[in-house]
Amino acid sequence: MRNKLLGVLCFISLALATYAQDLGYVRRVTDSLCSNRMSGRGYLKDGSKHAAEFIKAEFRKVGLQSFTQDYVQDYGFPVVTFPGKLTFSIDNIELEAGVDYIPGAGCSKLSGVFDLVYVDSATVDNNMLFEKFEKTAFFKSMLVIDGLKEARLKNKDRMVKILKNQYKARGIIYTKQKKLTWSVATEWDAFPVFYVLDDKIKSFSKRIKIDISPDLKQHIAENLVGFIKGKTQPDSFVVFSAHYDHLGMLGPDAIFRGANDNASGVAMMLDIMQYYATFPPAYSVAFIAFSGEEAGLFGSYYYTQNPLFPLNQISLLINLDLMGTGDEGMTVVNGEIFKEDFLDLTLINLENNYLPDIKARGKAPNSDHYYFSENGVRAFFFYLMGKYNYYHDVGDVPDELTFSRYNEAFKLITSFASYKMTPKL
Repeated sequence: MRNKLLGVLCFISLALATYAQDLGYVRRVTDSLCSNRMSGRGYLKDGSKHAAEFIKAEFRKVGLQSFTQDYVQDYGFPVVTFPGKLTFSIDNIELEAGVDYIPGAGCSKLSGVFDLVYVDSATVDNNMLFEKFEKTAFFKSMLVIDGLKEARLKNKDRMVKILKNQYKARGIIYTKQKKLTWSVATEWDAFPVFYVLDDKIKSFSKRIKIDISPDLKQHIAENLVGFIKGKTQPDSFVVFSAHYDHLGMLGPDAIFRGANDNASGVAMMLDIMQYYATFPPAYSVAFIAFSGEEAGLFGSYYYTQNPLFPLNQISLLINLDLMGTGDEGMTVVNGEIFKEDFLDLTLINLENNYLPDIKARGKAPNSDHYYFSENGVRAFFFYLMGKYNYYHDVGDVPDELTFSRYNEAFKLITSFASYKMTPKL
């Protein structure tokens, strides 16, 4: 097998050598997807729609064929949004949304001035203090969960009741030491929850003013699907996918741009698209830009239930996410499931010294590959590893991406896919 693989790779390497790979294109795509116009590719200011239009334009430039009208497969799902101005001030000091605090993704409407009631391990484990706590009227209060070490709690049942807000406070504030990460919700939480950096709220802080008016709406989303027809085996497909949605906006100012997650993956998918448009392979190659990944893999789930070509025609699916680093190598979700394919990938990497390490993971429902493999498709999720401090926060911006091993990762992934599309003798 090794000799055969090396022979095929020599041919593939010639194609890669003549392809004018352009990291500038990758950066331009990433910048465009993270621009103010895209609004975090979420649910306010038509951010997701603008991103879809950009990707469709890239599909058209290389002449991808479409299964539908203009590459679109539409569907819908509910989503909680934060369209209006947010007020969140502690003792008259205004905090910045996305930087100093975030509401829970499913936080419901809340407006008013509330007392701060602090809960710590001393309160929970001390019978006298807890008895006083239980006698407090909380209907005008926010509970602050500060500095708790659950492993050290003696009375965990008491804390469970507090965390479930069984004492009917107006909401709960969790303090965080370092960074704030956000997400997307499709329904209201049971009660308002906020996360605040601990240097913005002190044990002597007394009152908080909150005014937020979220909205729960039905979002019409688009999966985008195009393909290059194979030269000799057009009914067999290799699929490259990447989700283009991100978290969007929190109020009118905070934008979660999602440079690494996942403008970088879309950029690589579009770069691979240009490569196979230049060197059409034996198999057909499809490119799917999924929406709804951050909200719960909605786009890929919908697609697998409503495929535009039979799932059993997919020979291989490679899902791309977090492609902005690579100094520490690449992780392959489902590498432990499809061991022979993972071995081919590692051999290609060793022969060419592309990346410093390739790690295999087992099954994980953490991106859009999942529902494909659950439906019998040989599907992988590739993500690059490296020192990058931003994820689901406002710091994930294009300027922070190094793309340090992008070229090597591109060559590894295309070599692997092309090898899998080589007719077997």
